[in-house]
Amino acid sequence: MKFKITRSQFLEGLKTVQNVVPSKGALQIIQNILIEAKDKDLFLTTTDLDISIRCCVSCEVEKDGSTTLPAKLLVNTIAKAPEGTIEVEVDAEDRAVIKAGSSTSKITGMSVVDYPNLPTDSDSFEYVLPQVTLREMLRKTAYAASQDDTRKTLKGVLMSFREGKLTTVATDGRRLALVEHEIELPKEAEKDVILPSKVVNELQRSLSTDGDVRITIEKTQIAFKMGETKVYSKLLDEVYPNYRQVIPASCAEHITVDRQLLLSALDRASVMTMEESNSTRLTFDSNQLIVSSRAAEVGEVRDIVPIKYDGEKIDIVFNPNFVMDPLKAIDEDEVTIELNNGSSPALIKCSVPFLYVMMPLRIN
Repeated sequence: MKFKITRSQFLEGLKTVQNVVPSKGALQIIQNILIEAKDKDLFLTTTDLDISIRCCVSCEVEKDGSTTLPAKLLVNTIAKAPEGTIEVEVDAEDRAVIKAGSSTSKITGMSVVDYPNLPTDSDSFEYVLPQVTLREMLRKTAYAASQDDTRKTLKGVLMSFREGKLTTVATDGRRLALVEHEIELPKEAEKDVILPSKVVNELQRSLSTDGDVRITIEKTQIAFKMGETKVYSKLLDEVYPNYRQVIPASCAEHITVDRQLLLSALDRASVMTMEESNSTRLTFDSNQLIVSSRAAEVGEVRDIVPIKYDGEKIDIVFNPNFVMDPLKAIDEDEVTIELNNGSSPALIKCSVPFLYVMMPLRIN
C-alpha cells in the first residue's frame, strides 16, 4: 500500500475515529486503526467491539492496500509532523514508512486479517434529520442519564420513533429530561431503542451544525451516517421504564423566570452546599424567588430573583445541580417552572418541545 495525503486531512481523519480506541488491556488489534487505501480514498476505521467509527478522506493512492497501525503512535506521529504532503508506504509485513518533509518514521503494524468486521449495512428504514437537531436533542437530555453502573438501562438514552416524532429521554430515577422533534415516520418504522452512554458521548463529538444524519436500525445495532463518517453501535438489550408515568398530569402553579438570572443565583448558592447536604431551598413568593443554601457551622447565602407569580408561598428543596443542568442545556431567555407544592415533582419547560422533571429533596 502506498499513498500521499496532506497532513491536515490525515490528522482530521485520525481525530475523527480515535476516540473509541480502547486503552491498554484490550485486544491488541483493536488498539490499532484500520487503514484502507483504494482509488482516491483513504478509509480509517476504529472499534472497541461495541462502537465502530469509519470515515473517508481524499488522498492520492499509488497502490491499493490495507493495514492496521497503532492508533496512539500514529496520531502522535502525524500531529507532530510538519504541514505539507505526507507519504505513507506499507510493505507486505505491515511495516509502514511515513515521510513528512525531512522526517522519516517507521511503525510496525498488524495484518488486517484479525481486525473485527464492521456491521453490514441493511435495507431497513432510514430516519433522516439535521445533524444539529440530533446533537441538540442529546445535549438537552443526556446529562440526566444515570451514572450508576448497576443501572445499565438508565445509563443510556432512549430514542423513541413514534407518532410522527423522535423523542429522546434520559433519567436517573430522580430527574428526567425529554425533547421531541417532528419527523416523517411511517407506521411500520415505529420503534424504541436505547443508546449506550458511550455512543451518546461519541455522537455529541461527531455531529456537526451542517448536513443531515441518516439513522438505520437493525435488531441489535444502530448506525449513524454523517457525510463521510459513519458511527455504528450495539444497542442495549433492555426495556426502558415507562417514563411518562413520572410526568405530572397537571400543575397548579406556573411561574415564569429569567433563565440566566436563576442560573446565576443557583450557581452562587451552590458554593455553600456540602457533600453531606447538597441542597438549595427555593422559596416562591409574590413576584420573587428566594434562592438560599446553608452549610451547618460554615455559613449561608441568600439571593433574590424576580419572577412572575402571585400565588401562595411555596418552599421546595432541590439538589442545585439538578436545577442548573437543564438551565445550562437550553438557550431560551425565559423558562417556566410548574409545581403543585413543596413535596411533589416540579417541571421546567420553555418555548421549545423540552420538558424536565425533578424530584424535591425531603429535608427537615
